[in-house]
Amino acid sequence: MSVSSHHSIFFITFFILLLAGCNSSPDTTHSNVKPVDPEVFALNQAFEARGFYRTSLGNINFLHQKQCGNYQLQSHRGSIRYPENSLNAVIDALDNGFDVVEVDVQVTSDGVWVVHHDKRTGRETGTVDNKRRRIERINYKKEWGYLRTRDQQSGQLLDVVPPNFRQLANIFAQSAGNGQLLNIEIKSDATKSELEMLDFLAFKTIGQGRYFYSSLTLRNLERMRDINAQVFLSFIQSPAKRSMEVLKAKLEKGVASDNLYQDNQETIENIAGFGLRRYRERRYDSHQGIKKLTKALRRNFGLAIDIRQYAEQSSRTKTLVKSYQLPVATYTINGQHFHSKLLKKIGVSSRPDSVIIDDTIYGFCTQYGVPAQLDYSGSTVFTRRLATLPADLDLERLSEVDTYFNNGLYPALGGILKSINGSATSHNYTPVMLTPKAGPKERESKVNLETNQAIEVELREGKR
Repeated sequence: MSVSSHHSIFFITFFILLLAGCNSSPDTTHSNVKPVDPEVFALNQAFEARGFYRTSLGNINFLHQKQCGNYQLQSHRGSIRYPENSLNAVIDALDNGFDVVEVDVQVTSDGVWVVHHDKRTGRETGTVDNKRRRIERINYKKEWGYLRTRDQQSGQLLDVVPPNFRQLANIFAQSAGNGQLLNIEIKSDATKSELEMLDFLAFKTIGQGRYFYSSLTLRNLERMRDINAQVFLSFIQSPAKRSMEVLKAKLEKGVASDNLYQDNQETIENIAGFGLRRYRERRYDSHQGIKKLTKALRRNFGLAIDIRQYAEQSSRTKTLVKSYQLPVATYTINGQHFHSKLLKKIGVSSRPDSVIIDDTIYGFCTQYGVPAQLDYSGSTVFTRRLATLPADLDLERLSEVDTYFNNGLYPALGGILKSINGSATSHNYTPVMLTPKAGPKERESKVNLETNQAIEVELREGKR
């Protein structure tokens, strides 16, 4: 038999087997495909009709381009749905589609870079032995295992040791999509050798071009420029004195509230120590200031400015930084609502390039408009209700819909209630008195103080 005959028999046999496979019924006896919950399917349809989709972690993301005024969006200390600077906060912020995740790093007494904002334990984290520790004085090998992440919502300690930078960098490298960056804010006044170690870890784990540095301390960035000639550097201009005064007023008001007091106390200490009376704004948003930055940082750098300072002269500032081809970001120490309010007052041509926010993408971006809503009728009782509600329904507050619907109201964007069809019915609410019961701040248990074990990340769905 010729070679061509062998080939013919082979192809005929293959074709018959292929047809048999196509015509046969699939064996579903051992199928792993789970049926879709009708309620979940209907809710997903309702989201899509409004121009959004829900991620596997429960974030509400835009189906198409975000309507955010073309800002680069930076998630401040990670997602607000999880404890700040935690591994889960980084993963969730990436899942939410942030362009940049900002985290804070400090170096311990034995030279280990850790992820921590405050100079001391107490607010952001707690310790199992109830002793407050200064981060830069901690011996990582002996003491870091005493620390536990604190849930800022409840004040309780979680059974999670805060990450070191290597652990967080690994999680970021594994979870980040194309174009997503890590903003590493350097809190410590670090030596050159310590900064060399930080950049070595970032370069090796994340890769050049996927991270950048920021700091309130210009010397940190000067040293980092000598270490890494290519990395982008963002100098954080010190906050406006008025912003510090507002923060100080909140501090005094919050004396009776431990959480509020500690939050504002730590912010002031991180920026200016306790010498607020002598606090002076050190501004670089001028020709002279940018020339100083250029001399120190040379190339590939930008400026982060308090929104209070930026909004005062937004047109002038944007024209100035554009003339030097510098990107500019805004931040605030006076709360996200204040930041958003001032940003909305700025004209499109004068807006900053980037914003560092304490919000979800949905919460922030819907202030600038929502996608056009498509017609849909809904296939469940709940989604049929949703189909009757306007486009400004707050999708992060769907749990409130049934509460207000029969009273002719719905939860709208901006944290307000609106009437359906322009008229509200009478409110027949029955007040409920709640007896709050706070849980213990610490959990008595046997504690493993080892710091070299693998960290297990628990991904929790839903909004905290």
